[in-house]
Amino acid sequence: MSARPAARPTRRSVRTRERIIEAATEVFARRGVHGTRVADIAERAGIAYGLVYHHFRNKEEILTAIFAERWAQYVAYLEELAISPLSFRERMSRLVHFWVETYRQESDLMTVMINEITRSYEFLESHDISAVLVAFDPIERIIAEGRSNGEVRADVDPRLASYVVFGVAEMVLTGYVIGSLPRTDQDAYAHDEQQLLALLINGMAARPD
Repeated sequence: MSARPAARPTRRSVRTRERIIEAATEVFARRGVHGTRVADIAERAGIAYGLVYHHFRNKEEILTAIFAERWAQYVAYLEELAISPLSFRERMSRLVHFWVETYRQESDLMTVMINEITRSYEFLESHDISAVLVAFDPIERIIAEGRSNGEVRADVDPRLASYVVFGVAEMVLTGYVIGSLPRTDQDAYAHDEQQLLALLINGMAARPD
């Protein structure tokens, strides 16, 4: 006797799950994962306490869902950028803008990604690190292609440079998250983008501006 196929989630169920993730992102950003109770997430989502457990076993599983879904979108964007016909400078410009704009539009999400995921040894030790490192590959390819067409210096190691690029991004975003780089308006963020691009381009470009 063949097994019955799993029932497809209803639109209402999908929306409830999205509400839980949205609420958890906001609460995690304010209190941290360890300082958050499942009841806090349910209250913020406006749903019954037990309904959270219908979708997730615990708050750690919610954090994993936040990472899996949003990191996948992030990597997909990097892959699109890697195969685009743009110049090295334009690709780097879009990458820097993507980082800064994501923080501006979704500061809670970026706070969770920085504090609870990329800077959490506990999270990284309990998950497949290759899921994180896969994001380095498209950046490495962008740099390697820039080197092959003469836009990037021939002595630049694409793999090492990809770590430098991510390191710069992580530290700047961490500065936004913890408030050590306070920014109050769009002009300030735009100025940051210009400076970040200049630093990255001039550090690798065959003909620095």
